[in-house]
Amino acid sequence: MKSTKQSEEKTSKWFTHILWLSDNLERFNADYLKVIVHAHGEELPEPKTNISNILRSAAAAGLIEATDSYRKSDWRGSSRVPRQFWRKAKGKQKELVS
Repeated sequence: MKSTKQSEEKTSKWFTHILWLSDNLERFNADYLKVIVHAHGEELPEPKTNISNILRSAAAAGLIEATDSYRKSDWRGSSRVPRQFWRKAKGKQKELVS
């Protein structure tokens, strides 16, 4: 079993992209994060279903917060399960762990 510290370090790898999305878009979902990661030539987490875990980790870190809006994925080959939208967290944000 992996320790919590290892998991946090692993999910924080994508926090800079999440911060960019939250600073530049009113709302975004996992599809937006996939596009940003691909644009930078980086690897998505394995399995790819962990993208939602990364967004929840960013919310737990105080970077973003969930909205009540959902939309089905536009990503080809996805399960078309509705994706939750996120936005920049209101209030104090914790420092980004490098």
